[in-house]
Amino acid sequence: MKNWKSFLYLNTFTDEDYLDKFIMDLRTKQEFCVFMKRAMTSDVDDCYIELYNLLLRSFVAADVDFDGKVDGSEFDGMIEAAAALPRKFGENSWWDDGQKREDLFKSIDDNNDGAISFDEWLAFVLARYKSLVAALPKTPEELEKDAFVTLCKDAQTPGSDGAKTMYFFHWKSFQEADADRDGKVSEGEFDLMINYLIDTPKRLGASLPSLTPDERKSMFTAMDANGDGAISFDEWLSFSMTNIIAKIN
Repeated sequence: MKNWKSFLYLNTFTDEDYLDKFIMDLRTKQEFCVFMKRAMTSDVDDCYIELYNLLLRSFVAADVDFDGKVDGSEFDGMIEAAAALPRKFGENSWWDDGQKREDLFKSIDDNNDGAISFDEWLAFVLARYKSLVAALPKTPEELEKDAFVTLCKDAQTPGSDGAKTMYFFHWKSFQEADADRDGKVSEGEFDLMINYLIDTPKRLGASLPSLTPDERKSMFTAMDANGDGAISFDEWLSFSMTNIIAKIN
């Protein structure tokens, strides 16, 4: 196929359009931090896959001669595409750190063949981002006990930073359980969601509400307000914030 870019992206967006749309979809610094932390935690996480695709598209957008490599004349376009996301949230130093572009090119060109392959690009960016992401604000999973308990209390105030943080924390537990990606959590998937949510406070030694098998079954029934045998995210978030998160101390 001659136009492999169109084949690769199913004619949904041009590469530049995709990059612009993805960057616009992340609206706040908090969302950026959550996305980057998750992306660097696991290579099977949805956020890692999205980051991988973002880096792939920045590579493809730069590869104007379609030879599968990025040379010195194409390099600035790739860097600018990759830098757009962190720059949007004030992380200019991630790519604008004073290093000359020619030196940066050489450090990515691992085999010194005068061109950058996608595997060289991906490996370099992931290694670079690892230390940079570590300096971002901590996620709930990274907090100590007192800070986590404080977060649970702060999250009870609608619209607060704590509430927003816990919102994303619930999304992660929901996604962990929604293995078939149908947007709902069935009774068979429910334990996975509960276990993920309480893993951090349990590990930290925080006090949790009772969650026996019978109580979990009752919780599922209570959450399944429309009786369709599955729980939507809003049902999960609303119930958990009141009956689990609010009782952690």
